[in-house]
Amino acid sequence: MTKEEITLVDAMSKRPVVATLYLELAPTALVDTEAVWGPARVAAARSRAHAVLPIPEHWHWNWATKKDHLRLLANRCLGIECGGVMQGLMMINLARHAAVLDSDAGKPLVYIDFIENAPWNLKSLVDEPRYFGIGIRLFEAAVMLSTNEGFHGRVGLHSLPPSEPFYERTCGMTKLDSDPDKEDLAYFELSRASAAAFLKGRS
Repeated sequence: MTKEEITLVDAMSKRPVVATLYLELAPTALVDTEAVWGPARVAAARSRAHAVLPIPEHWHWNWATKKDHLRLLANRCLGIECGGVMQGLMMINLARHAAVLDSDAGKPLVYIDFIENAPWNLKSLVDEPRYFGIGIRLFEAAVMLSTNEGFHGRVGLHSLPPSEPFYERTCGMTKLDSDPDKEDLAYFELSRASAAAFLKGRS
């Protein structure tokens, strides 16, 4: 598996910690991850049953079943591992979608199908997350992959409502109309210019 060293933030000490970004996981890695995440996800959801914060809309996802996506060459799964355990996963597609923003309309992009933090890193599930920075690191990896593929950093995705501020404000994506073919989720896109600004801000 192609991998590189990155840093996350330890939520307790607020200090950077070394992690590993895997750029192309094998299907078995998704099965192994779900075997750990599944029970933790259910236990955390049950413990928050009477909490004020709602349970995340994606809490029922099962990455073991998503391994079938990897049968297509255009699909890849990236992951971040820290402390010997996978802390985040992202499934992307390199061929199925095209940009819709006027400046890039019709041009290829990296489409993010699924992206998820480990249950113990979600503030909506636990009082004290273990690590911060997983989501932005995975998104950064998608932008870099888009750049390396010759897509000039273009990225697209449909966002669950609670994640919209993250993609719009933190990632610099443009929010477009809701998509009736995607359960009326809002579509977000990162243009070439916005990708350049995002990467400059991350350097």
